[in-house]
Amino acid sequence: MKKNITILIIFLIAFILPITTLHAEKTIGQIENELNEKQKKLDENKAKQAITAEEIKQVQNNISTINSKISKAEKDIIEKTKESEELEKKIVKKNEEIQNLMRYYQVSSSGSAMLEYIMGAESLTDLIYRLSITEQISSYNKKTIKEMNDMIDQNNRVKEELKQKKEELKQLQNDLNTELSKLNNQAATLNSDEKSLSQEISDMKKIIDNLKAKGCKSSETQSKCYSRLYPKKNTGGGGNVSYISPGTDWYRPLVSSYITSLPGYRSSFGRYHFGTDYSAAAGTPAYAVANGTVGFIKRGGDSCGNQVFVWHYVNGKKYTTWYCHLSKISVSEGQDVYKDTVIGLVGNTGKEYYTSYRMPPHLHVAFSTGYYYKDYYTGYKSHVVEYPIGTYPMNGSRPGVGSGYRWNNR
Repeated sequence: MKKNITILIIFLIAFILPITTLHAEKTIGQIENELNEKQKKLDENKAKQAITAEEIKQVQNNISTINSKISKAEKDIIEKTKESEELEKKIVKKNEEIQNLMRYYQVSSSGSAMLEYIMGAESLTDLIYRLSITEQISSYNKKTIKEMNDMIDQNNRVKEELKQKKEELKQLQNDLNTELSKLNNQAATLNSDEKSLSQEISDMKKIIDNLKAKGCKSSETQSKCYSRLYPKKNTGGGGNVSYISPGTDWYRPLVSSYITSLPGYRSSFGRYHFGTDYSAAAGTPAYAVANGTVGFIKRGGDSCGNQVFVWHYVNGKKYTTWYCHLSKISVSEGQDVYKDTVIGLVGNTGKEYYTSYRMPPHLHVAFSTGYYYKDYYTGYKSHVVEYPIGTYPMNGSRPGVGSGYRWNNR
């Protein structure tokens, strides 16, 4: 019995350990390796973009060649059609000439003019001659008509061949356009991936540089480094995030405001809106929504402008709050923040679609699970929690609200 229990315990340990290792926080050295892998992917991406660009250029040249052939085929059809029309006129005229000639030799109501012509021969030689003449006229008539009909048939075949050729060229053109569309989509995807990878690499380099500048070692995780550098922050919070001050409640980021936009897809911008927007005048203080630690800061550079990422450990769970468009940042990375800590001042910093739409100053706050730029660097959307501040699960103390909700206290 004891032996079986021992085996079971060993089995459970063997089963659990890989899971624990799988979700273990990465060391700075491992992050550097991940950075190198991303750089390789970026280099491969650029190489693929170059190849795709050449393929697009080649297809465009092929389309241009096909268009020229189509134009030539259309001109040939026009020319052959004119030629056929002229030929038909000649056939009609030739038939009239033949009919006028044969009219003198047709059998009339009183007899056959042709027969009279033949029988009017004065000698056997003259008779043979007259028979030959009538036969030649008849043969000439038949031959001429046959030649004309053969020419018409040939001309019709040429027109049909040209028509088929034109259809083939158009089908080829459609195929090339389809291929071009696929290549353009591929190029767009590669371009989008390049921007994403470039941004990730830039952010990861900044994180690594900042950690090393603070004295973190490659063999250390960020949590261990912070716990070593900032022992005063060791206030609980659970496991590898002990340097983050734990919290039990959430607070609104502004003393007085109202919600203008919620998380979700925005058709006007053609993209997903990750956070909640709050109306506020420029220069309004923006506060931390819970106890936490400033994990990462970004200044300008994209649509969110000046940004602060704060890591929270609330009610036994890890979260990140992301503050955007700040005109001024009032905190620094690694700093402890509390509900009354001013993160920064409301503004309208940011470029691309944000400034192109001339948005007024406001505060954008996104809310996600885990520690962004620490537990993960990509796939932010999959971590987004679609609760605006004021509707977070604050121990059930505040009701759910939506766009337009106002308040005058935190």
